[in-house]
Amino acid sequence: MIPSYLSALGMLAGAVVALSLTGVVAALRGWRPAAHVVRPGRVRGRLVRAVEELPPGWRDNYRLLLAGGAGTGALTWAVTGWPAHGLLAFATVAGLPFILYPGGSSRTEVARLEAIAEWLQQLASVRAGGKPLESTIVGLNTVPAVLERPVGRLAGRLSSGMPAREAYRALADDLASRIGDDISQLFMDHVTSRGPGLARALSAQASLVARQAADLRDIDAERAKARSEARRVSLFAITVVTVILINGSYSKPFATPLGQLGLLVLGVLFVASLLWLRHMAVMEEEPRTLLTAEERAKQKESGAA
Repeated sequence: MIPSYLSALGMLAGAVVALSLTGVVAALRGWRPAAHVVRPGRVRGRLVRAVEELPPGWRDNYRLLLAGGAGTGALTWAVTGWPAHGLLAFATVAGLPFILYPGGSSRTEVARLEAIAEWLQQLASVRAGGKPLESTIVGLNTVPAVLERPVGRLAGRLSSGMPAREAYRALADDLASRIGDDISQLFMDHVTSRGPGLARALSAQASLVARQAADLRDIDAERAKARSEARRVSLFAITVVTVILINGSYSKPFATPLGQLGLLVLGVLFVASLLWLRHMAVMEEEPRTLLTAEERAKQKESGAA
């Protein structure tokens, strides 16, 4: 029979597993925390971005991996009778793709920038024939897959009769980046001036974005070696810990309440080191030039007050 303090520890570990699984699934479904608790979109954005950086096979099946991790953790807990073992098993399975691909990657951002450059060049080519910008955006048949969602929303807004300036401002919210702000500002300036040089401006902007994508690709290639070393060290550490926990004589120190606590602390430190590595590898985003939707809402509220 398991003592009461072990039962309490087990319930605590189970709650952590449940909260972790619920939080990840909720984030992947687009759940947004309350604005007064945490800055809107920050936690969700980081988590979703980390999952999107994974290779397609891992990314598309990550929810199944979470379910498998929960089952593995529950089975490990039931077999060993120790909650920390189950929690670490869940964390290992759920974090496996991030261990295999540590430190993040700029490949997703490179693909995004290349898609933006391609789209801008398409607009420049059609616009050179004298077609209005709004009609060009709505009538463009081929859009890079990465941009299908934001460009589709923009075309839908323009088709529904929304004022062009407001539709372009909403595009900045969808792209949520400095380059998105620059593109939206270019479109909004054209609404005001309706000048003849838009095609040249679009082509120049496309060339600038393409150069940014090339520079980012070179930086990401330089960081690949460091990520490879981190992957080998992480897999070696997990293998050693697994062998220790499977071997009865080696795992005795962890078969106590204090040992379970120590094991959890070691696991947390290991995860924290991986998160620190990923944070250090991610390039700082350029500051945006346009206010976000939340900032505009706050500005209206303060003005009304």
